[in-house]
Order: sequence, then structure tokens, then C-alpha cells
Amino acid sequence: MTIDELEAHFSGIDLPQSLELYPGTKLNNVAQCIDTHITLLKIHGNVRPFECFYDRLIKIKELIESQHE
Repeated sequence: MTIDELEAHFSGIDLPQSLELYPGTKLNNVAQCIDTHITLLKIHGNVRPFECFYDRLIKIKELIESQHE
């Protein structure tokens, strides 16, 4: 999934205010997290030092989708 596809996906859904990303890791502002991660990836691309931002976006996407099932 490209960065633009992720951005389009997240802009078209209702986001939770908070989300437990991993045990012990809670996002208190999901929308802001997504916005900053997408911005960083647009600036730097999906290169090795920034892969974690892409991975987190995919994880957030999967968690939100699993909540709606």
C-alpha cells in the first residue's frame, strides 16, 4: 500500500480518539499520529530509518478494521 493510498484510506473513515497499538503502547490522539506519520513519510519516503512509521500506519489500519468486524 502506498503512502497516498494510506492517506486516502484514513481520510475516508471515522477514527477512534485513542487506540492501544501494542500492549503498553497507547495512542491518545490517533488522527494526529496518522497525520504526523504520513507527513514524515511524504518528506523522507519509505526508507529504512523511517520504515517504522509505515509499519505503525499499517498496524493502526489493521486494528481499526478489526474493530469494525
